[in-house]
Amino acid sequence: MTGLVSCPSGLLVIGLCLALSSVNAQSAIWTNEVSDVQYGRLGSNVTLVCGAALDRTSVEWRLNRRSVLPWQHRVTSDGHLVLLHADHTAEGNYSCSDDQGFLIQTTRLRLGHPPGLLNVSCRVSNHSLVLCSWVESVKTHLPAQYHASYRGNKSQVRMCVVSSPTQRQCTITDPTMWQQYHDINITETNPLGSHTTILMVKLHELLQPDPPEAVTAVGVVGYPMVLRVYWRYPASWLHDAVPFPLVFQLRYRPVGSSVWSTVESKASPLLITDALAGHAHQLQVRAQDEINPDSQWSDWSPLLQGCPWSGGAAEPTEETFPVDYNDSDTDPSTADTKSENPEDDGGSLLILLALFTGIILALASSLLVLMWVRQWRRDNVTKQELTSMVKMKSMPI
Repeated sequence: MTGLVSCPSGLLVIGLCLALSSVNAQSAIWTNEVSDVQYGRLGSNVTLVCGAALDRTSVEWRLNRRSVLPWQHRVTSDGHLVLLHADHTAEGNYSCSDDQGFLIQTTRLRLGHPPGLLNVSCRVSNHSLVLCSWVESVKTHLPAQYHASYRGNKSQVRMCVVSSPTQRQCTITDPTMWQQYHDINITETNPLGSHTTILMVKLHELLQPDPPEAVTAVGVVGYPMVLRVYWRYPASWLHDAVPFPLVFQLRYRPVGSSVWSTVESKASPLLITDALAGHAHQLQVRAQDEINPDSQWSDWSPLLQGCPWSGGAAEPTEETFPVDYNDSDTDPSTADTKSENPEDDGGSLLILLALFTGIILALASSLLVLMWVRQWRRDNVTKQELTSMVKMKSMPI
């Protein structure tokens, strides 16, 4: 009796276990990752194959667990699912199962386009570094990898280094700037194909420094029309093994004016001597490679506002500015930062003014002496003539 009673209980337990295992199996079907990814072209007919189905006539297709497929489709006699003129709404996780509901295959569908022409641009911020980047002219909607290289008209093919296969920029180090042109080759590859874009560039014409840094403007005590402007070489330019010299252009105007005054300089600082007294001024500085006239001017530095001296005692300040690399006696790698007191030039201006005044006074004195000598000569001649006339009258006829 005991054995008879235990048998039905055992069958019940086995049945519950089978039911639970069936539920767990169905749950695993939908929670496991998709076993395969299929790529298709947008707007085309896409065919999905139900791998190892035994009875092709009873295959059931589902999209994201739904039994009703939202897109126009048809199922072929061998169980294949054909999506007609598929667009992005047809993307998702597809599954096919037999008439018992057992999963045969799962496929994730992604749609897009094959690669097309890339829009490539290159930035040359100094003589030793070129950064090229690109964007798609046609959005592919698919993952892609990139391979980049370049070649000068007189050199071998070299790599334009892409830090990761999916990154859309590459770096050229130590390019041959002296060559007339370079060909940049960018190849994009995605699951639907590949395409190579070739761009011919002239690096020496693309050379464009970054804007000067640390631009400041200070007034000079005692001179209400003078501004002294300082700046530094851009940090990216000093990364070169050899510090190529730059030429600078400064523009300035009183606040509220629309007219800029412009002056060029090869070094910092630069003295503005025609500032409008009592008014704040806006200033900007830009740079260009002095050796390469075909290079481009940098962008203007951020807009700066400075005021000339307007009277009163000024607190002493210490200003720093970069070394003039055009000075043959200066080693840029060991040169110390210079400091300058604005009052030094003030004393020099006073000395020059005194010398100028002395010269004017000397010229005026010389002119007076010459006029006096000329007048004295005229008076002397007149006296001699009168004396002669008197003698002639006194002579007997």
